[in-house]
Amino acid sequence: MAAGKKKVVELPKLEVRGKNAKPKNNADHAALHYGFDLIDIKDTLHSGKNDDLAEEEKVKLMKFYSKSNDLKKDIPKKMMFYNKPILKEKAARGKKNNFGLDIVGVDSGLAEAFVLKTALAILIDEGYKDLTVRINAIGDKDSVKRFDKELAAFYKKNATVLKAADLKKVKDGGSLELFSSNKEYLEELHMEAPKPLFFLSEESSTHFKEVLEYLEEIDMPYEIDDQLMGNKNYFSKTIFVITGSEGKGKPKKELARGGRYDELASEIARKRKISAVGLSMDFKAKTKVPKKKSTAKRDVNIHLIKIGFNARLKSFDIMDTMRKLDIPLNHSLDETKISRQIEHAVESNSKYALIIGHKEATDGKVLIRDMETFSQNEVKLNELPKYARKLV
Repeated sequence: MAAGKKKVVELPKLEVRGKNAKPKNNADHAALHYGFDLIDIKDTLHSGKNDDLAEEEKVKLMKFYSKSNDLKKDIPKKMMFYNKPILKEKAARGKKNNFGLDIVGVDSGLAEAFVLKTALAILIDEGYKDLTVRINAIGDKDSVKRFDKELAAFYKKNATVLKAADLKKVKDGGSLELFSSNKEYLEELHMEAPKPLFFLSEESSTHFKEVLEYLEEIDMPYEIDDQLMGNKNYFSKTIFVITGSEGKGKPKKELARGGRYDELASEIARKRKISAVGLSMDFKAKTKVPKKKSTAKRDVNIHLIKIGFNARLKSFDIMDTMRKLDIPLNHSLDETKISRQIEHAVESNSKYALIIGHKEATDGKVLIRDMETFSQNEVKLNELPKYARKLV
């Protein structure tokens, strides 16, 4: 981390409560449905910079993950959410960053899509309108280093445009901070400035394309913001924010911020490579309990099995369908082998498995298998709600 950063009080032991946790509000309800495990967290004092609160929360989360798993044997894939601040200021923090979503151990763009999909579902449930995802690719540390060097040279070339304080900031190594400051007088200059997208490594570029493909296929409203940056000591590859308004005529504001932090996660976990994506949400929950009381039998486990890229995309629709019915659904986020997914279904004592492959995704169908008798039926996706009600 950057030199001179103030000490953060150590995080107390966290408790993973899992999918059997009782949701306290709509946000909990949505996160649990999409497969995130609730982590019960006690507030911890934070005395660092306020701008780094969301980023420092990821640091503490990864420290917990590292201590809770034997990383010498494996890198467990975890989907976690917390509904209270991991870190809080000495002064009252209010509702700032009161909800977080994180996926660890998944290196594909599916992780970004899944975190963003869940976050938007939560915000829609809370009544927010005109939601948009602003996203950018900043690449790995080497990519950022090349961009930083080119950006500093650009600013020095245009030194006459900069105010004295900003020129000093550039000379002191603060080019990235100035670039993301959104100062009005620099708008025209930044249109001509180099952008991080042009300095991506091949791996980072390929990953960003994959993320965008997922977002497009699931019809997520997004726009590429090539000036969006974050603290270079935290996020890498992708960074994003979600903006929205509380209603008609209300101004749009930032509701969530996050990104991929593989390099930070690897450093904290002391592993050569570990993947992590997460966001921190800043919104005011409008309800204390879920809008709909569950009518589903919570002891009936259903496991979603998807095979192939198209099936993964279509699985978002299936999860949405089951969430509207308030029917719990287990799944293995990015497991590609059907044998392993079936093993997971057996391990979770699932009574039924919803199976979708390339053919089913193309035909708009899903196979429903009884895990006890191994009999199965083919059901059209538009008829799934009617059929699913019979299962519970």
